[in-house]
Amino acid sequence: MWSGGSWAAEAPRARTVVTLAFDDGLEEQRQVLDMLSATGLKATFFIISGRVGQSSYMTVDDLRRLAAAGHDVAGHSLNHAELAPMAPEGQRQEICEDRLRLLSWGMSPTSFAFPFGSNDLAVNQMAAACGYNAARDVRGLVDTCGSCPVAETIPPFDPYEIRTPATVTRDDGLEQMKAWVTSAEEAGGGWVNVVFHFVEADCSKRTYCVQADVLREFMGWLAQRAPMGTEVRTVRDIMGGEVRPAVHPVPKEPTDALKNPSLEDDANGDGVPDCWQLGPAETGAVRAERSAEAHTGTWSYRLERADASAGVASLQVLRDDGTCAPAVMPGQGKRVSVWYRSNTALYLEAAVKGADGMWKAWERGPSLPAAEAWTEATWELPMGLPAGVQGLSVGVALDGVGWALVDDFALADAVAPSARLVLEAPKGGETFVVGQEVDVKWSTLGEVGTLDLAYSTDASAHWVSVATAVNNTGHFVWRVPDVPSHEAMLRIASTTDGAVSDMSDAPFRIQAANSPPGTDEPPPVEEPPGKPPHDEVLGEGQAVGESGGCRGDATGTGHLALAVAGGLFALTRSRGRRK
Repeated sequence: MWSGGSWAAEAPRARTVVTLAFDDGLEEQRQVLDMLSATGLKATFFIISGRVGQSSYMTVDDLRRLAAAGHDVAGHSLNHAELAPMAPEGQRQEICEDRLRLLSWGMSPTSFAFPFGSNDLAVNQMAAACGYNAARDVRGLVDTCGSCPVAETIPPFDPYEIRTPATVTRDDGLEQMKAWVTSAEEAGGGWVNVVFHFVEADCSKRTYCVQADVLREFMGWLAQRAPMGTEVRTVRDIMGGEVRPAVHPVPKEPTDALKNPSLEDDANGDGVPDCWQLGPAETGAVRAERSAEAHTGTWSYRLERADASAGVASLQVLRDDGTCAPAVMPGQGKRVSVWYRSNTALYLEAAVKGADGMWKAWERGPSLPAAEAWTEATWELPMGLPAGVQGLSVGVALDGVGWALVDDFALADAVAPSARLVLEAPKGGETFVVGQEVDVKWSTLGEVGTLDLAYSTDASAHWVSVATAVNNTGHFVWRVPDVPSHEAMLRIASTTDGAVSDMSDAPFRIQAANSPPGTDEPPPVEEPPGKPPHDEVLGEGQAVGESGGCRGDATGTGHLALAVAGGLFALTRSRGRRK
């Protein structure tokens, strides 16, 4: 059952591997992060998820900092219950709910530690059923029985009962911890999990405690042993395996409905809406929390990104076994929408669950501009869902530095268009000079008789017509207008069905005719297009001799529609906050 982690894939030379394991998620363990950073070591933290945020325990933000620093955040049950005597329903609640909460906070838990070492075959099987790839005991090696070996094997004999030495107590000094490692080295190597609980300056009042200065010295000693064939690795490094979907304690029949779309329900009070999850905790510079500033109802959700190097701050439908994630069929068309306010750009995104039950990122929607008022964004997912898909997760993520409030998601069936236009040139990134003749090229899927062309100089916020009712030959010569810009785009659309459209993948540059190459000339400030000129007057930028007149494609502040390659996207701004 061992899949081998990243450490195994690197063909390691180490004969002895040590895992530093910290159980319970105690607030005293916050100081360990600095110790680990100083030595360059990584550790596995086994968290009692039901106590996160309570007095004497770490918070969700603490866990995100651990994960962002590259440490392994794993499960240790919901309430630290003794599992072996419990009925199966209780075991499932303690183990599955524990992992579900960690996933909803953006963690990637793949291993579990049995509280008190209370487990048997049924408990081990429940850990596997709840989605964990491995589970750890607190016995089985030296000091726990007379005939126990000094190290676990790699891979372990039973991945759901990984053996350890005795848990560190206040009576185990530096020499005892060193002895667990050197005994394994002398015996030919293996895997030694050293399990810690409280970390304090004075351990006189606690049994399961290690003094902070002793732990710091032990880490420094371990960090120097790599040349001797001893390395420090996390449980995930060694055991590997993909992060499996969340499994609910009481699974329900999958449906195609979006659960808790207005983000109102939070039954466990953990600050994350039921049936939703935060994005992976890639750095500590992102924040996410409930907000009373709602579009409708009581709650919305606030995402923040502190700097450009921070990971993505996102909120997604929980990627689970089907209790929360909508069930879908290959080839279906779906349309997702969300109401938002923000001071930075953001985007919608989608992930799918394949036939193997694993979740994978699928598509990212177009960039949504910052919006001072509550604004609805709608994204029609591209061309139907892929073959083999069983579930769909949609969400929203920040694309820039700043904040966003999101609320009132919706998911509906969408009818795939009977035809599609694909703009092949220009695609974005090019530099054109005012007056230059540019070959516009496109391909067509299905039947489109005539089409309209338009350009934008502000990254698609406003459009100016180039030509209308152009014969669909796949080619058009466009004379670049005298409007220098760094955010120019082109758009083609069916004359009869504006939904069948496409535009440049990214902005291109229009350079003034008298500007030397590379001149960083800012684009002029443009007002939205006004009243359309007479049909007999050639539109600005229209090629001489091509068919069609020019109509200003003005768009008011109440509605903005964009056509995007691979999908459709629309914005509707509300003029006042709805209660």
